[in-house]
Amino acid sequence: MSPHAREEYLETEVFTASPQKLQLLLIEAAIRLVIRAREQWNNHQDDEATESLIRCQEIVTEIIAGLRPQPESSLTRKVAAIYAFIFRSLVQAALRRDDRQLANALSVLEVERDTWRQLCDQLPNSPAAPPVPQSTELFSFSYQV
Repeated sequence: MSPHAREEYLETEVFTASPQKLQLLLIEAAIRLVIRAREQWNNHQDDEATESLIRCQEIVTEIIAGLRPQPESSLTRKVAAIYAFIFRSLVQAALRRDDRQLANALSVLEVERDTWRQLCDQLPNSPAAPPVPQSTELFSFSYQV
């Protein structure tokens, strides 16, 4: 697939995705960046690995920013803590070139990916699907492409 065709495909996928699919796409992108950073480290491309980790941190920051704070919501706090752990692991990995920290972030991201895949399989794929009631909504999706 040509780079232009792939870009058009991804753009269409993002613009037509449901909120839960957008979350999954972000997590999958973060996983790809972590794997790329590890490969770049192995190839002694430290500057490129650092850039990959920064991009991954930006994705995790967007996920955290998309959390909808709700009064007395322990679930929102727990989800925020998960992504804060991922972010801290990525920062430590980048600062110390620490593969163990990278592995920690990757393992949690993979669990998140699997969870969101299951959710996407269970919910309608249409972006026009009825929204989750406000009281249980964890994320607001206002990402710019």
